[in-house]
Amino acid sequence: MKPGVSVALFGVMTMAWALGAAEVAAQGYSYPTPLPQNPPPAPPSEPPPPKVSEHRGLQGGVTIGVPIWLDIDRDIVRPGADLQFFGGYDIGYAMFGLNLGVSWNPINLNRVPNLPPNLDPGRDPLTRLYFAPEVRVQLPNPTPLLPYLAATFDVNWWRFRETTVACNVWYCTSVAVFRFTPGFTAKAGIALRLRGGKHIDLGLKYSLTGPGDFFNRREQWITPYVGFLIR
Repeated sequence: MKPGVSVALFGVMTMAWALGAAEVAAQGYSYPTPLPQNPPPAPPSEPPPPKVSEHRGLQGGVTIGVPIWLDIDRDIVRPGADLQFFGGYDIGYAMFGLNLGVSWNPINLNRVPNLPPNLDPGRDPLTRLYFAPEVRVQLPNPTPLLPYLAATFDVNWWRFRETTVACNVWYCTSVAVFRFTPGFTAKAGIALRLRGGKHIDLGLKYSLTGPGDFFNRREQWITPYVGFLIR
């Protein structure tokens, strides 16, 4: 075989071998699997707004106050005590209820001016019995404080020393006499939540009563109070 032909044949064989090797390498090559792409982290969500309790249901409580009369000689009419029970239906921003109560104010008649020197009239309580329908507006909020405003129409019965004789078939006895006057009370307060629906109730009442069977003029007084509330 001539040298030129041998070189040409060697070149063809070399090229064929190279093409076969490339085809085999291509058939055996595997591309790497791409790594999974994690989604970018979500931005932190804002916390939900605090829940405001709009309680619906029965509400009740008891308060103890100190009635202090206005426009009167406090050496004669002393600060007293007021005990009140109340209950109603709470719809969240309002409450409709009823108050029942009794109050006492000591009356020191020995301090009345220009008493005769040998007269000792003594000291007795002015007693008030009352019931009062109430409308209350309150502001539920996420804090432990529940502020409110309220108004009541007061049905009052008053007594100071007055008695009468009542008789039945067998005997007669002395009974206390209470006399009626209408009245009105406005109050403002704050209920401080302790746990669940239990609250400490703090507030101030302004009351007035018109002329009637007991008073011959309008009288007024204020009553700071503290109590216990369940709602």
